[in-house]
Amino acid sequence: MSRSRQAALLARHLSEAAGVDVELVYDTGARWILGWTDGPRWEEMRARLDTALAGYRYAEMRDRTLDCHRSTSQRAWAARAIAARREGTLGPAIADGVAHRRALGVELPRMGVQDPSETHEYYALLHHVEELCRESSYPERAGAPEDEPLIAQLLAAGTRDRARTGRPTVSTYDMAKALLAAERAPAADQPPTLVVVRAAEEGR
Repeated sequence: MSRSRQAALLARHLSEAAGVDVELVYDTGARWILGWTDGPRWEEMRARLDTALAGYRYAEMRDRTLDCHRSTSQRAWAARAIAARREGTLGPAIADGVAHRRALGVELPRMGVQDPSETHEYYALLHHVEELCRESSYPERAGAPEDEPLIAQLLAAGTRDRARTGRPTVSTYDMAKALLAAERAPAADQPPTLVVVRAAEEGR
C-alpha cells in the first residue's frame, strides 16, 4: 500500500476516534502535518496517533515526522469566554492579567502617536480566553445549556460583513470588545445583551 493511501486511512481512523475531521497532508521531505479544528487537545491527539502507529496497519508512516496542529474556531473562543463569565472566573482573570502586564511594564500598542489602540483589559481578555481554548478538549462545546444563547449573542456581536467579499466574518477582537462592555454593565437579573460598536469595515 502506498504511503499516501496509508496517510488517508490513518486520518480517517483518527477522525472516527476523535469525532472531528482530521487531515494528514504532506509538507516536505519526511514531514507530514496532522491538522484538526477544536476537538481533543494536542496531547490527546498525539497519544491517539502514537497508539495507531504502534500497530501494523500504518507501518509506512512510522518513519515520517508527523507534526500535530490544532486550530481553534471562533465558536470555541465564544464558548470558553461565556463559560468563564458564567463561572465567575473571567473578571478576576482579566484583573490578574492587567496587573501582570503592568508589573512587567508592557506598553500598549498604539495606532497613532497619541492614542492607544486598546486597553490592558482588552489584551488580558484575549490572552486568557486563548489559554482557555488551548487547555480545553473540544473547546467549542458549551459549558452548560444556558450558555448557548449568550454564545450566539457573542458570535453575532463579532460578526460583520466584509466590504471586499460581502461575506459575514466573525472577529475575535470584536467579540472581546463586546464582552468587556458586558462585563462593565450593571448587574441585572438577566445577562445583558452583548453588543459591539462597529469599526470602519475593511476595504472602505
